[in-house]
Amino acid sequence: MKIEIKKTGINGEGIGYYNRKPVFVDGCFPGEIADITISQDNRTYYKGSLNRIISAIKDRTESPCNHYSKCGSCPFITLDYEKQLEYKREIMQETLNKYSGLEIAVPEFVPSRQFNYRNKLSMAVKQDRSGYLYNVMYKANSNIPVKIKKCYLHTEELENVRKKVLMVLNTFRLKEYDNRTHKGIRGLVIRGIDEFQVTVITGEDVLSDDVIRGIMNIKGVVSLYQGKNTQKNAVSLMPEEIQLLSGKDSIEVKISDYKVSLHPKAFFQLNKEQAEAIYSKVRNLVRERNNVAVEAFCGIGIMSMMLHDICNEVIGIEIDRNAVMSARENMKSNRIRNVSFICNDATREMINLVKRKKVDLLVVDPPRTGLDDDFIKCIIKSGIRKIIYVSCNPATLARNIRDLSGRYSVKDIIPYDMFPNTPHCESITVLERR
Repeated sequence: MKIEIKKTGINGEGIGYYNRKPVFVDGCFPGEIADITISQDNRTYYKGSLNRIISAIKDRTESPCNHYSKCGSCPFITLDYEKQLEYKREIMQETLNKYSGLEIAVPEFVPSRQFNYRNKLSMAVKQDRSGYLYNVMYKANSNIPVKIKKCYLHTEELENVRKKVLMVLNTFRLKEYDNRTHKGIRGLVIRGIDEFQVTVITGEDVLSDDVIRGIMNIKGVVSLYQGKNTQKNAVSLMPEEIQLLSGKDSIEVKISDYKVSLHPKAFFQLNKEQAEAIYSKVRNLVRERNNVAVEAFCGIGIMSMMLHDICNEVIGIEIDRNAVMSARENMKSNRIRNVSFICNDATREMINLVKRKKVDLLVVDPPRTGLDDDFIKCIIKSGIRKIIYVSCNPATLARNIRDLSGRYSVKDIIPYDMFPNTPHCESITVLERR
């Protein structure tokens, strides 16, 4: 059937209408006429599959990537970059107003470089008929592997390391992971900017000295770990326990004027340039000196450290012990004395903390699920004057704003394009107590 696409969905899909119900179609943009097939009929919406574009908008471009239609990770990659930012602004505006119940004006997004911005990859490994190992991504919302020759989101240096690690594994004729024998190579996790950290995910294998030497001889690689993952339907490629095989236990990255060390499992933003812009903006938004500041979900503690000279005391809270370990190392290496880090659930620790101390400033950078109800109640009761909320999900941000709106007003919102070619939105929101 023929359908006109009216708007963009929160996941980057095109939305048209049939029988007064929305039809969600991947690969379409507002203003286009598409030939589609209804593939799913739900109670409140249809799901359509794209056959061809009958009439394209002028902002549609050619993708440099040959995998995009199969992989599905970059639904905006065939869209002019300025238009991508315009769509993201519309998505965020609609989402905030819909779920917060407030009229919140969203300004233009702070742009990023469009390609070669990701400093980390996590990719499964498969094997062709000739025995050659290669990397795959899984098609969105499926277990269908898509062979990836090159990812245009990765930095060129990261891609170069990935290809050379595969070359080493193939030189020594290693095999794809087998669920029956629990042997073989299951995936690669590689991170780095100036120096690189490689984690090879295997079954119950012992990597030979030759393989270890081969990977460590790759230019830029300074750290090699192995993770053994034999779980049949593992949610995460990276297992709970990993082992250092060679080199340094962490790599060093420079953020603004601070040096930070990263363990393989510690969270770090994938787009370093935009991360630096966000961290610097958070610091600049703290316009008055505070006695006690808290950063909840602090990760490796970068924002906490950047606040140390404009606050008398800074406390970072993070549940991931690997991240806390990195945060404490970073504090010592940067010779900072008035910042401390607590390894605990953010909500539980925040409830305990406000009973002991008067918190003036709260910085939060929660996961996509946002702040839970108990955290919100704790904030409302605490009397905290100012909240700086770094969000990666406009829907949960909007709900949290709604729940806080009785006591807090939105003073500013700054959206950042952290992940070009995707519909994901990152933002900073400033809330002040009424």
